Amino acid sequence: MRIWGLMLLAWSLPLCAMTEISLSADSISSDLFQLDKPHAVLNLQAQQQVQVHADRLQLGDARLDNPNIRLDMGTRPTLLVTSDQLQMQPYQVRQPKIFLDFRPQTRQPVLSFYAEVKALQDEVWGTFHLNCQVPAQAASQPWHCEDGLYHDVRSHVPFNVLVTPTWKEADKSGPAARGLDLELAVREARFSDASGLHAGDKLTGKVNLSAHEQAGGWRWQGVFQWQQGELFWQPFYFAEGNKRFEIRGFYRQPYADIEQATLELQGVGTLHSQSRINVISKEFEFLKVDAKEVDFNGVYQAFIQPLIPHSAFGHLNVSGKADWSFEAKGLQPLKFHLNITDASVEDQAGKFGFSHFNADIPWDYDRPRQIAMGYQSGHILKIPLSETRWQAEVDRFSITAPRLQLPILDGGLDFQDISAAWINQSMVWHVKMDLQPISMSSFSQALGWPMMRGQIAGTIPLVTYANHELRMVGDMQFKLFNGMVGMSDLDIDDPLGAVPKLHANFTMREIDLGEITRTFNFGSISGKLEGDIKDLRLQNWKPVSMDAFVRTADGPFEKKISQRAVENITALGGEGTAAALQRTFLRFFKEFGYEKIGLSCQLRGDICKMGGVEPLPDGFVIVKGKGAPSVNVNGYTQYVSWKDVLGRMQRVTDSNSKIIID
Repeated sequence: MRIWGLMLLAWSLPLCAMTEISLSADSISSDLFQLDKPHAVLNLQAQQQVQVHADRLQLGDARLDNPNIRLDMGTRPTLLVTSDQLQMQPYQVRQPKIFLDFRPQTRQPVLSFYAEVKALQDEVWGTFHLNCQVPAQAASQPWHCEDGLYHDVRSHVPFNVLVTPTWKEADKSGPAARGLDLELAVREARFSDASGLHAGDKLTGKVNLSAHEQAGGWRWQGVFQWQQGELFWQPFYFAEGNKRFEIRGFYRQPYADIEQATLELQGVGTLHSQSRINVISKEFEFLKVDAKEVDFNGVYQAFIQPLIPHSAFGHLNVSGKADWSFEAKGLQPLKFHLNITDASVEDQAGKFGFSHFNADIPWDYDRPRQIAMGYQSGHILKIPLSETRWQAEVDRFSITAPRLQLPILDGGLDFQDISAAWINQSMVWHVKMDLQPISMSSFSQALGWPMMRGQIAGTIPLVTYANHELRMVGDMQFKLFNGMVGMSDLDIDDPLGAVPKLHANFTMREIDLGEITRTFNFGSISGKLEGDIKDLRLQNWKPVSMDAFVRTADGPFEKKISQRAVENITALGGEGTAAALQRTFLRFFKEFGYEKIGLSCQLRGDICKMGGVEPLPDGFVIVKGKGAPSVNVNGYTQYVSWKDVLGRMQRVTDSNSKIIID
């Protein structure tokens, strides 16, 4: 300490006339603090009090601006340090107080801290206080700090701290070394932030940290134990305690080496990691993470599901075990390996599922790797999937496979020219598909539909996916009911998102009406059916817009309709639909001739504008009769809700419609 000024007031006066002594210095420093520009005043009339003012007081990384220090050396000595503000990033601290009180009853000083605190980005101020018993040997004996509390309108965090200096003096065994052991205990704490994205309730746990000077740096280690309480850290939620995190490493500026970090999560497993961090640039030099025999369900519930709650994979029941490892240098991934053993995945809504799922997925930034996966059985909707195995090559951020065969019932999907890549933070892929013939009897039985005959087969020229949009290039065609069903202009926006949107056009040609009506027990209609569904738009897989029209085709074939089919068509037309039969022949004939049959729907929102093969002044013609006996069916209600249309179809297929025709 260099004292540059010492002034004794009234030096030439008798000693009894002196009122105060003033002392100034450039700085006063020790291993614990530094006091800049101190100015001390001893009041000789109250000889037990000293007032000290300074420009700043530095305590580690904390800085008090313009501190005032008052020392009372009476029978109960006290020391009070106050300031307007304390500089301590990333917090704002105002009205800090440090009070040292020597209590005669305990013969041990108590050091108390009080301040108003808030984070820089927050608007809420809270209060902080802590009481510490000062040991006789402050540099070597434990400091017991109790009754700690941080409180604001959103948080209440009671805590205790035990600080043990482990300073080593220089001796024959080596040079002096500094060290510190710290134990922080929290009980029944609660907190939340302004955004509501981070919160905890009834949190109880303990943190043990130690650091010791070694070889020009600091050797450190820590143990974090969470015993009970709930924690929400958007988007993750943990509702149980019994979690333990151990970490140890070495710090030598500018690097902090995490030599070993171990995280134990109940219901998940144990994760290990190593890393090096540049504390100045705050960048990872490298990172390694690995886990063995991790519970797949625990990983899904804790880490995967919170990230994708509204996607197609947001509500699954999963099981199985997984091993995985990961390496990165800086922000660049280097290696990854995931091995899933005998897992199961089942959508809670029953949309899809896979059992005995296995996967071996290696990845290397520098060289291509082969991946393999498969399952023993599965289903999409109610369609069962047979055992499937798949292999592919992954080369950095792209994956390719010449072929993937997906068995479905007695046929399957044959995927060809599979290619996918991760570009600009998004997945891009394309594939060609052939639908190998599947019998309609097994297909309809799997879906719980009426029994159908024949086969379904088709070709999909090319399907692409980019910018969260799936598109079909070319027309897809299926063989069905001895005719053809085609689909074109397929476009699905965000197919795996919460609200997917679909657009497509459909055509039907040469469909055998006899096959359809026998399949759905509709009655009997002979002839051929054709139709178009233009600009079909689905939102969340529900129709919101389309222009649909189905009609009988022209041609030199028999055109007959049974009385039961007339009844069902009348039921489809709904209220206001009438069938005009030649009553004279009703009791004698079970079928009638027709010229053409047709029904249309222009859907906008939930309202369907109905139409037929011909308009009428007050309605439309659904069935136009021809010959004798013949039948005409007319509709008179033009605007109906789509829900009503679906209800009519359901009643007809369930054979619950009882239409009386007179």
